[in-house]
Amino acid sequence: MLPHVLFVDDDESNLVVWKAAFGEQFNVLVASSAAEGLELMRTHPVAVVLADQRMPGMTGTEMLERAREEFPSAIRMLVTAYSDLGAAVDAINRGNVRRYLRKPCSIPELRAEIREALDLYELRRRVHAMERRLVTTERVYALGLVASGIGRELERPARWIRESVTLARTEIQSLTERLAGDGVDADILKIRLGELQSALGRALEGVERVVEIASSVAPPPGGVSERADLHEVIRVALRIVRGEMRKRAEIELDLSPVPKVVGSATQLGQIVLNLLASAIEGVSERPVSERLVTLRLRSEGRTVHLELTDTGPPIPEEDLRHLFDPFHASRHPRGTGLGLAISRAIAEELGGSIDVANRDGGGAFFRLVVPAVGTPVPENH
Repeated sequence: MLPHVLFVDDDESNLVVWKAAFGEQFNVLVASSAAEGLELMRTHPVAVVLADQRMPGMTGTEMLERAREEFPSAIRMLVTAYSDLGAAVDAINRGNVRRYLRKPCSIPELRAEIREALDLYELRRRVHAMERRLVTTERVYALGLVASGIGRELERPARWIRESVTLARTEIQSLTERLAGDGVDADILKIRLGELQSALGRALEGVERVVEIASSVAPPPGGVSERADLHEVIRVALRIVRGEMRKRAEIELDLSPVPKVVGSATQLGQIVLNLLASAIEGVSERPVSERLVTLRLRSEGRTVHLELTDTGPPIPEEDLRHLFDPFHASRHPRGTGLGLAISRAIAEELGGSIDVANRDGGGAFFRLVVPAVGTPVPENH
């Protein structure tokens, strides 16, 4: 969907002229009041807003100040027939306007200003998208490094503790049997030893859990970790993006019971986060009420499928073919493709795959397929 250019003026004749003059070149919206203009901005992606200064109820400067707070990426311009220096200063300071234009504006001049503003909007959008991807990638990479470091640090002492506790438990059991066989009257000692044995058993269960967590976080070098729970991976990923998701999209879950899969929680978590980031960016052009991301989890034979759909606009066919190419440049809001390229590389390393398609009803469809535990990983992966 092309971003809109919004004209706000209480003079209906001006709106008619602007719509007729620019309707063929741009995706034009018009509003006869500041309140109506702000409401249109809440339901449509507006790239450029041009507001008349002298309007009843709310001036153009006041409207652009509100627009700056709610829609900081929109390019703002003030148009007025009055030579009012104070209004110009207010517009610059409060509304952070790009241009202050006086009526009557020539059509060619205004068309050039709008094209320049749209180019600036697109440049800002792409820079912001790249920044979000870099932040997400860096966050996930740092999280993976920290998790792997913690796992390596925990695994060795945990194994040592487990072996020591097992040995102590065996010795206590042997001592208890010897005391009973010799007929020694040591009831109090037996009770104490029995309590100690139970306590050591509970400690051993706790240590086993630590080893399990460490093993799942830090896969052994040179190979694929044994297993991961995709339900847990999704839960952690949603927790990481919950602030961004709450502001920009609704999420719907349909998670069927599935077996554990080949791969580490860190590897699979990075894939899920990259797919969520792509979906959130994809729906950002839709009105807020239409932004929906759906996650479905199901098993099929010896594989587990994670399917992610969104209600964003369809991906252009040219971009669809290169969506997983690193640093592929496109005008589509799904960004450079670096995160998706990393995700495909991880999936293929695990013996799985990722594919993408446009949905018939609009939006994108991503499918991650990974082998269930016990499925051999092809040698070429």
